[in-house]
Amino acid sequence: MSCSANRITVSPINTILVCVIAQIINLAAAYIFGDMLHVPLFLDTIGTVAVVFYAGLVPALFVAGFYNVFRVLLMVAMGNPAYPWDMMYSLCGLAIVFCTWVFIYKNSNFRGGTILTVLYLLLIVLVSSFASSLIGAGIETSQRIIFNNQIYSNPVTLFVQAFLDGNFGLFLACFITRIPITVLDRLICTFAGWLLYLIFKKIRFPC
Repeated sequence: MSCSANRITVSPINTILVCVIAQIINLAAAYIFGDMLHVPLFLDTIGTVAVVFYAGLVPALFVAGFYNVFRVLLMVAMGNPAYPWDMMYSLCGLAIVFCTWVFIYKNSNFRGGTILTVLYLLLIVLVSSFASSLIGAGIETSQRIIFNNQIYSNPVTLFVQAFLDGNFGLFLACFITRIPITVLDRLICTFAGWLLYLIFKKIRFPC
Protein backbone atom coordinates (compact mmCIF):
# COMPACT_ATOMS: atom_id res chain seq x y z
CA MET A 1 0.00 0.00 0.00
CA SER A 2 1.41 3.39 -0.89
CA CYS A 3 0.83 6.73 0.70
CA SER A 4 -0.32 9.36 -1.80
CA ALA A 5 1.34 12.22 0.06
CA ASN A 6 4.90 11.07 -0.54
CA ARG A 7 4.69 7.61 -2.13
CA ILE A 8 6.06 5.72 0.86
CA THR A 9 5.32 2.01 1.06
CA VAL A 10 3.21 1.01 4.05
CA SER A 11 2.95 -2.62 5.12
CA PRO A 12 -0.40 -4.08 6.22
CA ILE A 13 0.84 -4.43 9.82
CA ASN A 14 1.97 -0.80 9.88
CA THR A 15 -1.38 0.26 8.48
CA ILE A 16 -3.31 -1.63 11.17
CA LEU A 17 -1.13 -0.24 13.95
CA VAL A 18 -1.47 3.32 12.69
CA CYS A 19 -5.24 2.94 12.34
CA VAL A 20 -5.56 1.66 15.92
CA ILE A 21 -3.38 4.47 17.28
CA ALA A 22 -5.27 7.04 15.22
CA GLN A 23 -8.64 5.80 16.49
CA ILE A 24 -7.44 5.98 20.09
CA ILE A 25 -6.26 9.55 19.49
CA ASN A 26 -9.65 10.46 17.98
CA LEU A 27 -11.57 9.02 20.92
CA ALA A 28 -9.23 10.52 23.52
CA ALA A 29 -9.28 14.00 21.98
CA ALA A 30 -13.08 14.02 21.72
CA TYR A 31 -13.47 12.82 25.30
CA ILE A 32 -10.90 15.15 26.87
CA PHE A 33 -11.75 18.33 25.00
CA GLY A 34 -15.44 17.73 24.40
CA ASP A 35 -16.78 15.69 27.30
CA MET A 36 -14.39 16.79 30.05
CA LEU A 37 -13.38 20.35 29.14
CA HIS A 38 -16.56 21.16 27.17
CA VAL A 39 -14.66 22.85 24.35
CA PRO A 40 -17.26 23.69 21.63
CA LEU A 41 -15.37 21.75 18.97
CA PHE A 42 -15.36 18.12 17.84
CA LEU A 43 -11.59 17.45 17.51
CA ASP A 44 -12.29 13.83 16.62
CA THR A 45 -10.61 13.52 13.22
CA ILE A 46 -6.95 14.29 13.98
CA GLY A 47 -6.02 10.62 13.72
CA THR A 48 -8.28 10.14 10.71
CA VAL A 49 -6.53 12.87 8.73
CA ALA A 50 -3.15 11.39 9.65
CA VAL A 51 -4.23 8.00 8.30
CA VAL A 52 -5.30 9.54 4.98
CA PHE A 53 -1.80 10.95 4.52
CA TYR A 54 -0.01 7.89 5.86
CA ALA A 55 -1.96 4.95 4.44
CA GLY A 56 -4.40 6.29 1.88
CA LEU A 57 -8.14 6.30 1.26
CA VAL A 58 -9.41 2.86 2.28
CA PRO A 59 -7.79 2.59 5.74
CA ALA A 60 -8.91 6.14 6.54
CA LEU A 61 -12.48 5.29 5.51
CA PHE A 62 -12.44 2.41 7.99
CA VAL A 63 -11.18 4.70 10.77
CA ALA A 64 -13.81 7.34 9.98
CA GLY A 65 -16.61 4.84 9.47
CA PHE A 66 -16.12 3.06 12.79
CA TYR A 67 -15.22 6.08 14.94
CA ASN A 68 -18.79 7.00 15.94
CA VAL A 69 -19.68 3.35 16.47
CA PHE A 70 -16.80 2.95 18.91
CA ARG A 71 -17.64 6.26 20.60
CA VAL A 72 -21.28 5.31 21.18
CA LEU A 73 -20.27 1.91 22.58
CA LEU A 74 -17.61 3.51 24.77
CA MET A 75 -20.02 6.07 26.20
CA VAL A 76 -22.56 3.33 26.96
CA ALA A 77 -19.84 1.26 28.65
CA MET A 78 -19.07 4.30 30.83
CA GLY A 79 -22.69 4.41 31.98
CA ASN A 80 -23.95 7.21 29.73
CA PRO A 81 -27.25 7.12 27.83
CA ALA A 82 -27.11 5.51 24.39
CA TYR A 83 -27.48 7.79 21.36
CA PRO A 84 -27.44 5.43 18.35
CA TRP A 85 -28.17 8.36 16.02
CA ASP A 86 -24.70 9.65 16.81
CA MET A 87 -23.38 6.93 14.51
CA MET A 88 -24.84 8.85 11.57
CA TYR A 89 -22.14 11.48 12.00
CA SER A 90 -19.69 8.95 10.60
CA LEU A 91 -20.88 10.32 7.26
CA CYS A 92 -19.15 13.60 8.11
CA GLY A 93 -15.94 11.73 8.82
CA LEU A 94 -16.20 9.81 5.55
CA ALA A 95 -16.68 13.08 3.65
CA ILE A 96 -13.64 14.58 5.38
CA VAL A 97 -11.55 11.57 4.39
CA PHE A 98 -12.63 11.78 0.77
CA CYS A 99 -12.08 15.54 0.53
CA THR A 100 -8.60 15.16 2.00
CA TRP A 101 -7.70 12.24 -0.24
CA VAL A 102 -8.83 14.05 -3.41
CA PHE A 103 -6.32 16.81 -2.75
CA ILE A 104 -3.37 14.55 -1.96
CA TYR A 105 -3.91 11.74 -4.45
CA LYS A 106 -0.90 11.76 -6.81
CA ASN A 107 -0.25 15.35 -5.71
CA SER A 108 3.43 16.24 -5.73
CA ASN A 109 2.71 19.69 -4.28
CA PHE A 110 2.86 18.15 -0.81
CA ARG A 111 6.53 17.65 -1.51
CA GLY A 112 7.00 21.12 -3.01
CA GLY A 113 7.88 23.05 0.13
CA THR A 114 6.25 24.43 3.24
CA ILE A 115 4.24 27.20 1.56
CA LEU A 116 2.59 24.90 -0.99
CA THR A 117 1.87 22.34 1.70
CA VAL A 118 0.20 24.94 3.92
CA LEU A 119 -1.87 26.28 1.00
CA TYR A 120 -3.10 22.82 0.09
CA LEU A 121 -3.90 22.05 3.71
CA LEU A 122 -5.95 25.26 3.85
CA LEU A 123 -7.82 24.18 0.71
CA ILE A 124 -8.55 20.85 2.38
CA VAL A 125 -9.85 22.75 5.42
CA LEU A 126 -12.24 24.85 3.34
CA VAL A 127 -13.62 22.03 1.20
CA SER A 128 -13.94 19.52 4.04
CA SER A 129 -15.58 22.19 6.24
CA PHE A 130 -18.28 22.82 3.66
CA ALA A 131 -18.92 19.11 3.10
CA SER A 132 -18.97 18.32 6.83
CA SER A 133 -21.23 21.28 7.63
CA LEU A 134 -23.69 20.32 4.90
CA ILE A 135 -23.90 16.67 5.91
CA GLY A 136 -23.95 17.45 9.63
CA ALA A 137 -26.75 19.95 9.14
CA GLY A 138 -28.77 17.37 7.25
CA ILE A 139 -28.29 14.79 10.00
CA GLU A 140 -29.17 17.21 12.79
CA THR A 141 -32.21 18.49 10.90
CA SER A 142 -33.46 14.91 10.51
CA GLN A 143 -32.84 14.20 14.19
CA ARG A 144 -34.74 17.29 15.30
CA ILE A 145 -37.71 16.44 13.08
CA ILE A 146 -37.86 12.80 14.16
CA PHE A 147 -37.40 13.56 17.86
CA ASN A 148 -39.52 16.76 17.87
CA ASN A 149 -36.51 19.04 18.42
CA GLN A 150 -35.47 17.09 21.52
CA ILE A 151 -31.83 16.44 20.72
CA TYR A 152 -28.89 15.62 22.95
CA SER A 153 -26.26 18.29 23.50
CA ASN A 154 -23.42 18.74 21.01
CA PRO A 155 -21.09 21.67 20.18
CA VAL A 156 -23.68 23.43 18.01
CA THR A 157 -26.92 22.83 19.93
CA LEU A 158 -27.11 26.17 21.75
CA PHE A 159 -26.18 28.11 18.62
CA VAL A 160 -28.85 26.32 16.57
CA GLN A 161 -31.47 27.22 19.16
CA ALA A 162 -30.48 30.88 18.97
CA PHE A 163 -31.06 30.92 15.21
CA LEU A 164 -34.33 29.03 15.58
CA ASP A 165 -35.48 31.67 18.05
CA GLY A 166 -34.70 34.21 15.32
CA ASN A 167 -37.16 32.46 12.97
CA PHE A 168 -34.54 30.84 10.75
CA GLY A 169 -35.50 27.64 8.98
CA LEU A 170 -34.38 24.45 10.71
CA PHE A 171 -31.87 23.28 8.08
CA LEU A 172 -30.50 26.78 7.56
CA ALA A 173 -30.05 27.24 11.32
CA CYS A 174 -28.24 23.89 11.58
CA PHE A 175 -26.04 24.68 8.58
CA ILE A 176 -25.09 28.28 9.43
CA THR A 177 -24.19 27.51 13.02
CA ARG A 178 -21.93 24.66 11.97
CA ILE A 179 -19.78 26.73 9.60
CA PRO A 180 -17.58 28.70 12.06
CA ILE A 181 -17.31 25.77 14.47
CA THR A 182 -16.52 23.32 11.70
CA VAL A 183 -13.97 25.59 10.00
CA LEU A 184 -12.04 26.03 13.26
CA ASP A 185 -12.35 22.32 14.00
CA ARG A 186 -11.14 21.37 10.51
CA LEU A 187 -8.28 23.87 10.75
CA ILE A 188 -7.02 22.32 13.98
CA CYS A 189 -7.62 18.71 12.98
CA THR A 190 -6.17 19.02 9.47
CA PHE A 191 -2.91 20.63 10.55
CA ALA A 192 -2.64 18.45 13.67
CA GLY A 193 -3.33 15.40 11.49
CA TRP A 194 -0.56 16.43 9.10
CA LEU A 195 1.87 16.80 12.01
CA LEU A 196 0.80 13.42 13.38
CA TYR A 197 1.42 11.92 9.93
CA LEU A 198 4.96 13.34 9.97
CA ILE A 199 5.46 11.67 13.36
CA PHE A 200 4.12 8.36 12.02
CA LYS A 201 6.63 8.55 9.17
CA LYS A 202 9.52 8.77 11.63
CA ILE A 203 8.37 5.86 13.80
CA ARG A 204 9.87 2.47 12.96
CA PHE A 205 6.86 0.20 13.21
CA PRO A 206 7.50 -3.56 13.06
CA CYS A 207 6.95 -4.95 9.57
